[in-house]
Amino acid sequence: MKPANLVQIAAMTVQDILDLEPLESITHLSFWGTEHYTRFLEQQEYFSRQAVATLAPGVTRMVGFFLARAILENLELLKIGVYPEFQNLGIGTRLLNAAFDEGLKRGCLRCFLEVRKSNEAAIKFYHNHQFNIAGERINYYTGPVEDAWIMERWL
Repeated sequence: MKPANLVQIAAMTVQDILDLEPLESITHLSFWGTEHYTRFLEQQEYFSRQAVATLAPGVTRMVGFFLARAILENLELLKIGVYPEFQNLGIGTRLLNAAFDEGLKRGCLRCFLEVRKSNEAAIKFYHNHQFNIAGERINYYTGPVEDAWIMERWL
């Protein structure tokens, strides 16, 4: 495990998209494809950040990321993931706070997200960051089909 202070939060660029697929695969997120991510990064309402770890002098690796969008006063956290070997080091919290900061800069007042009902670790993480369950989406996820909790919090 690498100390969290060797991890920097940085903007994500189109060149970083290829690093998402293995991260999303291991964290059970769905890779939406290079074309989709490229479009997202080009549209003003979307934004993302990556957590980059320095593994050795001159050697870095994306170890986490988020993708979000700001629509009027709402920040929607579309995805957030951290490689398992870098979890529980505060990196997810730093990414989440970076999303909140950018959302506030864009005039957002609250944050929404969806999470699989079976993802107890993520639900606990969100509860620890003052999210509450606001509703549910039936059959929201595929592979496998599963319901989602809608969670929200004020910024």
